[in-house]
Amino acid sequence: MAKLTPRDIGALIEVRKKVAELAYKKGRILRSGDVKELKEVEDELARLGERKAALEKRVDGIEIFVPFQKRLEELQVKISKHDDEDVAAAMRAKDGELYKMLKEKGALLKRNMETRNEIGKLVLILQTAYPALRAKIVDAVKEGKAPEMDAAELAGKAEKIVASLNRMGINCKMNEGKIMPSEEPWNEAKVLLNNMHIWIPRESLDKFVQNEAEMELVGIKLQVKNAEKQVKTFDEGEMKVFKDLQSKYIDLLKARKDITDVYEKEFVGLELA
Repeated sequence: MAKLTPRDIGALIEVRKKVAELAYKKGRILRSGDVKELKEVEDELARLGERKAALEKRVDGIEIFVPFQKRLEELQVKISKHDDEDVAAAMRAKDGELYKMLKEKGALLKRNMETRNEIGKLVLILQTAYPALRAKIVDAVKEGKAPEMDAAELAGKAEKIVASLNRMGINCKMNEGKIMPSEEPWNEAKVLLNNMHIWIPRESLDKFVQNEAEMELVGIKLQVKNAEKQVKTFDEGEMKVFKDLQSKYIDLLKARKDITDVYEKEFVGLELA
């Protein structure tokens, strides 16, 4: 069997969320009596259910936790006391206590989705920690708090844990050999790459944004030239323009890789047999 990776755990977090959303939608459809969409929802639930079961089989015995999990559970208990009409009315009004709870829950779920691979990293990092130490960190993460402890207890993993926690929205820092809460802004920027959020050094953000914008422009020009090349034979000058664009695009891809490689290398070797 293939090794378990952080992205596998991220995929499970994603599919669990989708299954929960569809299950809620199915219940709402059944309560309303308007079952036109029911088969479509049930078919999608069945498909995702199979995917979820396959992923859960791979993580059997491993606790998958998420940041602010306890707050999410508290919110769900309170929200579940309201019926569908209450929820719909709150969303229309965009005001009131119920709306505030729905908005808070939505923001927490959104951030956990954006950081699902970071959660996967932390889950796997902690698999080799002593059970009591792991439990202390997991409990703190579920509370949305920094696990205050000596870095020496973490056998060289403290900096990785601090980075993942900050990316998850749990602000902390290393100070005099200890992990502790922090109010300072984290030194990375979150960017979207290939529909996934990754983190890069904050000082590289402007360069990344400029590079991505240039890639988009060069990519469009390449598409146009490719389309032209399908219907006509390029002369020497046109072929030079085409090859220059190809070369430019490759250079931009390399520049992107130079910026994002540090993040991608964090996944190397972080696997569980």
